[in-house]
Amino acid sequence: MDWRCTGMKKKLGTTLDEDVITELKVLAAKEDKKLSWLIEEALRQYLKRKEGGVVRKTKGSLRASPQVVQAVLEEEEFYAA
Repeated sequence: MDWRCTGMKKKLGTTLDEDVITELKVLAAKEDKKLSWLIEEALRQYLKRKEGGVVRKTKGSLRASPQVVQAVLEEEEFYAA
């Protein structure tokens, strides 16, 4: 899933806890940011964290013993690529 900005905006209705909304409004005022920008930024950071690294996403997709992995790493061609 690609969460990066496409430049297109779409309106979204949702329900949030009043305390969260109040905190967001205070922070938006302090940082001179729009409320929607703060929410979007928080969601982007959340999605980025969930995306994870390559190792985490591909762990287990190729079954190889530690000995096989070591043998591949020791091959000269591995580093030439």
